[in-house]
Amino acid sequence: MPYHVRHRLGLLLILLLAFGLRAYHLDVQSLWYDEGVTARVAQMGVRELARWTANDIQPPLYYILLSGWLRLFDPWPGNIAYLMRFFSAGFGVLLVPLLSSLARRLWSPCAGLLTGFLTAIAPIMVYYSQEARMYAMLIFLVSLAAYAVVRFLALLSRMDMPTPPGPERKRLGFLGLYAGAGLAAMYTHYFAGFALLALALYWGHVWVRESKNTRALGGFALANLIILGGYLPWLPAMWRRFQVDASYWSGHLKLSEALFQALANFTVGAREVFRLEDAGVWMVLFGLAAAIWLAALMRLRRRGAQRPIALILHWLLLPPAIILLLAYRTPKFNPRYLLISWPAWALLMGGGTAALYRPSAPSIPARSRLRSLSRALAILTLLLAVVVSALGLNHWYHDPNFAKAAWREAIAYMFEHRQPDEAVLLVSGHAYPVFDTYLPPDAPPPWRVPRFRLPEIEILNVNQVLGWEESARALNNALAEFGGVWLFLWQDEVVDPAGVVAVQLGRYAHEQPTPDFAFLDLRHYRLPSDFHIPEQPPITQPGTTFDEAIELVGLEPTADGIWLYWRALRDDLPDLHTAIVVEKDGQRLLELDQRPVGYHFPTTRWQPGETYPVWIPVEGPAGTTLHVRVYDPASGRILGDFEVGIITE
Repeated sequence: MPYHVRHRLGLLLILLLAFGLRAYHLDVQSLWYDEGVTARVAQMGVRELARWTANDIQPPLYYILLSGWLRLFDPWPGNIAYLMRFFSAGFGVLLVPLLSSLARRLWSPCAGLLTGFLTAIAPIMVYYSQEARMYAMLIFLVSLAAYAVVRFLALLSRMDMPTPPGPERKRLGFLGLYAGAGLAAMYTHYFAGFALLALALYWGHVWVRESKNTRALGGFALANLIILGGYLPWLPAMWRRFQVDASYWSGHLKLSEALFQALANFTVGAREVFRLEDAGVWMVLFGLAAAIWLAALMRLRRRGAQRPIALILHWLLLPPAIILLLAYRTPKFNPRYLLISWPAWALLMGGGTAALYRPSAPSIPARSRLRSLSRALAILTLLLAVVVSALGLNHWYHDPNFAKAAWREAIAYMFEHRQPDEAVLLVSGHAYPVFDTYLPPDAPPPWRVPRFRLPEIEILNVNQVLGWEESARALNNALAEFGGVWLFLWQDEVVDPAGVVAVQLGRYAHEQPTPDFAFLDLRHYRLPSDFHIPEQPPITQPGTTFDEAIELVGLEPTADGIWLYWRALRDDLPDLHTAIVVEKDGQRLLELDQRPVGYHFPTTRWQPGETYPVWIPVEGPAGTTLHVRVYDPASGRILGDFEVGIITE
């Protein structure tokens, strides 16, 4: 069989493998919040879609294309997950021959097949090919731009010579492909710009060393101006969104932790398909393998017009470095933002393994021990990648610890067990898109369920924190006409870190048993006929203020503990802590040193005027003495002390 036939047959088999892995269990798991947002936005009209994305953190192209895809079918809650994820899977499959072709152009057909194979089985690529988000499309578009750059550079050496119209049309075609793919990538995700910058610097590196052709420079500059000019209409929306985005914590990113997460994500797919704590050993092995792959590629001494190592280093290192530096000041970071550089990792794996297996250095004899060692290293490093991919895929397909939040299952359970006089409450309220995907608010009456949101926000806002007063008013108004409520808690640790809603319903309603669901808390309450939550907490003993900064509004002792109710007196608080001691007859029953309302709710996030409860577990607190000290651990300053004897009714 001719070599080119075997090569095409091998690539076809790899494509079938890629498709099978991406189609397998495609809709077994529920949509999660981000995918619910995708479903909601993709079913809007184009104008409404553009307006929504201008107020969100993502540009509109992915949603527009997905909207067109969905219009070819008849999406309903039972098939929309499959349809949306199949759209992503398509880009995931197309990425395989694209990277294979790119590696073949840079090195050899063997490198092309290995790169395609490793891309096909990479768990992180399978994961995002099975998610109804823009990342599979983004990686494909960035890789397409890289392919166009490499093909254009391959033609640089001929630009000084008179050429027939064919090659000139090819050069213009690759420039047009680069501009089109780059602009599409920018309208898919803002961070695509960092990948395009890396490709531009790589092109400049090769141009300086190989060509210095002014026509080529002018053509490439024009292609980048087309990308910039095409993106100008969206720049104001992007800038405005970054100025007002409140979906992340203030402060500074821990670069060491972020770098570790990024490396774990690239190499083994943590956290999506691997636990971070299990990734360390594999990361060390991949680090050694990467050094070996890089050394093997450098040994090829292939300079040529493409300079493959320069492409890998620019693409692999520059975008993550820029993103990490930007995230240090505004710490909105997720390792998936760095996936724009993952194709460079695939090229390093595939090209490096091929270089080890078929070393072309003339100094290595065909039957030497060094060649045998090189091939052994090729097999071992390839085996490393295959084993880790197999483990990751098994985690993703079968391990419930890596499942998405079980919205579909929780909604189905609620719908099956719900009584006609019961409503749904979502905390946080911004999670409504995924709930509405499975139970649309405009559904016919048999499937329509009243639902309320708390707080009523469209996009996550870490500054929208629920307190006792706001929650009581909202619950009294929303549930006045109902006999029960189903409470869906998701990202409640952000908008309700004091657990106010659960505390109030737990005290003034009757909780019913519910099963557990993955990464989602579902609770069921029946409401008494006289259901009403007091808008001020039921304080039975007064508290005190601490340096006009925070106030212990009061206490509520019970038979098995003490409720403390805290309030901020101003909005510029430092991260305060409390030292709490409960003693009786000179014996210490309890000693705590923590943030006033728990670790996950620093006083820097408190909203003045709202009261936050915290539970102090003390068995039989009657007759005990409570000591409270408030202090600033950063400066060591003590804001005040408070001591009170506990009286229970």
